[in-house]
Amino acid sequence: MEKWNIYDIFEQGESIIAGSTQKDDRFFYDFSLSLYAGDDKEKIKSNREIFREAFPEEYGLVSFYQIHSDKVIDISEYKSFSGWLESDIEADGIVTTQKGVVLATLGADCLSLLMYDKEAGVIGAAHSGWRGTAQNIAKNLFETMQKHGAKAERTLCAITPGIRECCYEVGSEVVEHFKKYPSSFTKKSNGKYMFDNAEVNYLRLLEMGFKKENIEVSDICTGCSTERFFSYRKESGCRGRFMNYIAMKP
Repeated sequence: MEKWNIYDIFEQGESIIAGSTQKDDRFFYDFSLSLYAGDDKEKIKSNREIFREAFPEEYGLVSFYQIHSDKVIDISEYKSFSGWLESDIEADGIVTTQKGVVLATLGADCLSLLMYDKEAGVIGAAHSGWRGTAQNIAKNLFETMQKHGAKAERTLCAITPGIRECCYEVGSEVVEHFKKYPSSFTKKSNGKYMFDNAEVNYLRLLEMGFKKENIEVSDICTGCSTERFFSYRKESGCRGRFMNYIAMKP
């Protein structure tokens, strides 16, 4: 865990654990953690066991099959997390009030949102590629947390590493969704645009009532940092995925 990317916005080690894994050539596929990207699942499970060992034995894991949607599920009432299991639920966001449950998303250019309201005792995690951002999964994630008493003015949020404007070229069909946020894209001479997904999510959090000081936006572009993070675009369609995680300590 000491080699992973950690978010300062949270009270690390006190009430919460949150971060993102990084590449590690000591393990299979540079420590990819995705069961769904086409790599040997037994080797990925071996990597996931290494990930598991970073947490106490009583912790459980919930991750899901990401479908680039705005679907958020609330697992607060589920009682089946005594083991370290992968979920086959199709969704892109997840919320819980249970302590000792690790919520996990996977990325290789798509960013994730990790949220925590300490007073309400609720956390959330969402995978947000441009499609999820276009559907405003950040809003859906927070509204699900609100059902447990979360308030925007005190909720903390980390926006994880993802591909940024310097490396993310898109067409007009993508930018069409984000015209309200002109600071998130720049037009090129070839008619394409350079797009910043993190900027849109940051501005939307402010619109929802989050305080600037409660938002941490990673300055890491996965396209510029392939020595540390997987990048689908910059590594010729790589299958590797790093894991973003958040958990309340028991």
